[in-house]
Amino acid sequence: MINTDHWSERWPDHPVIRTFDPPRAVKVDIGRALPLGRGGASRADHVSMRVKTSALYMSGYLDGILKFWARMHDGQWLAGVTVRVTDAGGTNVVEIDLLVTADAITEAVDQV
Repeated sequence: MINTDHWSERWPDHPVIRTFDPPRAVKVDIGRALPLGRGGASRADHVSMRVKTSALYMSGYLDGILKFWARMHDGQWLAGVTVRVTDAGGTNVVEIDLLVTADAITEAVDQV
């Protein structure tokens, strides 16, 4: 979990961490959030069926919850989000906390 509870601001009128209570529903473009497929990715036909059906399915847009914005030293904003990730069959679910760039999220139409 990403915990911002003990962060103190030097200039409280211009916070660099902005939290949401309650958190906001968002969609996370996982292709922008994590540059998957680079480096050690295997071709799909070389991955076993066991892995294809029971490993984390991280593709497309995932439902997420925006908990805070955090400003970086270069002025960019990062979104502190929790995404719900399933296996390919949708049997298992895990929630993963991520920091992603602003272009990787959009506000969801429905509420979480």
